This record gives sequence, structure tokens and C-alpha cells, in this order.
Amino acid sequence: MSEIQNKAVALATQNEGNLTSQSAAGRALPYLESALNLYFALGGDQAQAVVLAGAERSQTPRVDVSVADVMVEIAVASHLSDIDMIQATYNRLDFELMSLPRDR
Repeated sequence: MSEIQNKAVALATQNEGNLTSQSAAGRALPYLESALNLYFALGGDQAQAVVLAGAERSQTPRVDVSVADVMVEIAVASHLSDIDMIQATYNRLDFELMSLPRDR
């Protein structure tokens, strides 16, 4: 795993405790909330979000392909907003990891 992924998992562990009992499907809701926050931060429309959420999927997407698609869109959003996506992530992770109690 990359350093940034390790730090993100450490932050989630500090916030939520042991993650080993969670399934990948159990992370769907926290992911959706974060994705919607970005969608609205970029100027997304609530009515369109409802339409997209209710749309039928012809097949179940693969996690690896979906992660790659999300990363491409985050890179584009970061570029259009003149933000270094990795630096922004490190800034948040470093700040939150330093400010959380270590005894969890």
C-alpha cells in the first residue's frame, strides 16, 4: 500500500476503531457521503444526484475499475480547482492524525 493509503487507513482506525470486522460493502455509505460532498462542492445539482442514485445499473461494477474511475475524476476536479489532490490529502491526514488521541 502507498504511504497515503496507509495514513488514511490509520485515520479511519483512530476514528472508528478496528476495521478488520468491516466489509468493503460496509464502507459504501461513508464513501457515498464523501462523494456527494465533492459532487456538491463542485456545483452538483441535488435533483440530478437523486436521478443518478436511482438509476438502474446494467451490471455490478468491479471495485478496481470503479476506484480507478473515481481517482481519474478526483484528479480532474483537483486540476480544474487548481488543487494538488495528494498534497490536500496529506494536509488533512497529517492534521487529523496529529490531533486525535493515540490511545484508541
